[in-house]
Amino acid sequence: MVCASNVRESKVYKGKYTFEFMFGGDINFLRIILTSVILFIIGFYWYGPLFGKHWIKLSKISASDLSKAKQKSRTKPAIFNFIGNIVMVCVLANFINLLGIASIAQGIILGFWVWLGFFAATTLLGSVLWDNKPWGLFVLNGLYWLVQLMVAGAILAV
Repeated sequence: MVCASNVRESKVYKGKYTFEFMFGGDINFLRIILTSVILFIIGFYWYGPLFGKHWIKLSKISASDLSKAKQKSRTKPAIFNFIGNIVMVCVLANFINLLGIASIAQGIILGFWVWLGFFAATTLLGSVLWDNKPWGLFVLNGLYWLVQLMVAGAILAV
């Protein structure tokens, strides 16, 4: 239970490129963009050189579907993915500000709890239970989101 005496003001986002967001906290726009870029790069490597072939196998993408996908432009999906990163990072930054989180460890722990409650136990688990996705894909995608949220929490908390 959080009571007024337990909440401390976050000084994480005070600075030149800040704007006031929800709950009266300041959000550093440059940090939001930097974090979003870092997450985008992690996603590129995660589903590319690191685990791309494994992801394709687990997703049961056929060779013909793969060749069709390679012929399409990847710009529009990449832009939407980046915008999604910005939205997620803004929400996480608000949680950090609201909770008064001011250390890397606290940011990582918050990332874990957000992952567990809003990703692993809902969307990712639902894809296995209702969309008949394999558990291996749950693990691969689940670890991806866990890394994303913990990295974002660590960056935003300092």
